[in-house]
Amino acid sequence: MAATPSLETLLRTGPFHAALRAAIRRRGLTLDRLRSHLARRDISVGLSTLSYWQQGRVRPKSLHVIAALEAILRLPERALLDLLAHSGPAGWPKEIPHLLPGFRANDLEIVARHDRVTVDEHHRLNLVHSNLITRARADGVDRFFAHYYGDEEIPAGPVITTPLRNCALGRVVHEPSENAVVSELLFGHPLDTGDTWVFEFESHVPNTTACTDYWQGVRGFEEHVLIEVEFHPDAPPVDPHVVVQEGPDDEPRRLKDLRLRHNAVHHLETGASADWIGIRWSWR
Repeated sequence: MAATPSLETLLRTGPFHAALRAAIRRRGLTLDRLRSHLARRDISVGLSTLSYWQQGRVRPKSLHVIAALEAILRLPERALLDLLAHSGPAGWPKEIPHLLPGFRANDLEIVARHDRVTVDEHHRLNLVHSNLITRARADGVDRFFAHYYGDEEIPAGPVITTPLRNCALGRVVHEPSENAVVSELLFGHPLDTGDTWVFEFESHVPNTTACTDYWQGVRGFEEHVLIEVEFHPDAPPVDPHVVVQEGPDDEPRRLKDLRLRHNAVHHLETGASADWIGIRWSWR
């Protein structure tokens, strides 16, 4: 029988949820007591959410909450943050990290992301324009990995990523088994810790299938996530609304209705707590 990894080992290797569970156990706290400690710091977290965190079903997204957990659990500063900062949402590919060295590097924070999606008169999503503001967590950061995930109707394989500003295309990996494509975008120079970098790229999605939603996976801590969907004037949508998915086993949840203005809808999420945020609509 294999020995259970120590807390010290888990803080080095992860995963985050296992390290959190071990730290809670070592402090001798129940989840109810942990919640009380957080409440004293004016942080309100439900028992079910705490349970999900230590099961790995969802991840905390607030830097303030993670700093409080580290203090309450008597862990070194950034011990949990460094495990979590580059974690992708549940459902991200398992094979691509082996194909792209540096894919899991904990070195780049997304301060804000704006995705502008174009849907044509035939109801097809054919272009995603992405504008990102990032901040280096370590010296030497010089790239970003752009992900695109398909579904049963719209495969990811044909997606073409085109750099537009302050980046160049590097390696591209297609993983058919996970319906994913990851494109490496190179900055052209290394950043120092704390440096910010702004860049833009487009994802061209050739397909012949009508699209009814667009999702953005929230990786690590994104302070601002803006999704904008532009429709053709001759093909307006019906019932556009925001949807979120908290974890891998949760059903998508309708969050709010959107009003179509100038043939477009948008949603701004600040301090995102869900793993996935999207906009969904129907057709007449």
